[in-house]
Amino acid sequence: MKKVKIASYADRLAQKIIESNEPMVNITERFKGKVVCVHNNPEMSKYTGDDIWVRETVAQKLERVADSLSKKFPGYKLKVVFGFRHPEVQEFYFKRRIEILRPNNLHLSEPELEELADTMSANPKAAGHPTGGAIDATIVGPNGEELDMGTGISDFRDPEKVKTFCEYLNPEQKGNRQMLHDVLVEQEFAPYYGEWWHFSYGDREWAFFYDKLNAVYGQIDFRSIA
Repeated sequence: MKKVKIASYADRLAQKIIESNEPMVNITERFKGKVVCVHNNPEMSKYTGDDIWVRETVAQKLERVADSLSKKFPGYKLKVVFGFRHPEVQEFYFKRRIEILRPNNLHLSEPELEELADTMSANPKAAGHPTGGAIDATIVGPNGEELDMGTGISDFRDPEKVKTFCEYLNPEQKGNRQMLHDVLVEQEFAPYYGEWWHFSYGDREWAFFYDKLNAVYGQIDFRSIA
């Protein structure tokens, strides 16, 4: 396993936020034909319908990622399955993860269990998705099929295998993850090396990863549906 920088819950919580008040933008509409934007979970439907939203600068950077990817690998496209996640949905995911983990971790205290759950679904007090700065993404090929990354997005059946640089992937899977990683990091997205699909810009995780003075996005209660 490569030595990688991963922010813990405490690391993220320690990052100062100076909110930029950047607007949210609908990338499902904005990037039709350029980026595949499809939610892989239904929980956001009552907040944003079928659309995926992110902060303006995140959208601008994603457009540059899409352009870079198609130039280097003709026919390939970025696929985003999650952007903004309402804080209520983040809390639901976190609590659900705790209950999934509880039966096999009865030896852990509640704080220890929450810390373990945070590695798979961020503690809502310091999560990036509710800021509009984080995305879950993969790459699709010329026929629209997702590239083989070794696991699906949010597939935690083998927790070791979801780590970006898992050693027991085959060469194709390692290469595909590296491709995704490189095109996003080129645009200063911070990778979360505990999940190959998760990247962020402007949130606390990004501030920690790049040693910024502060994050520029705090959590927001955003709804595009009245």
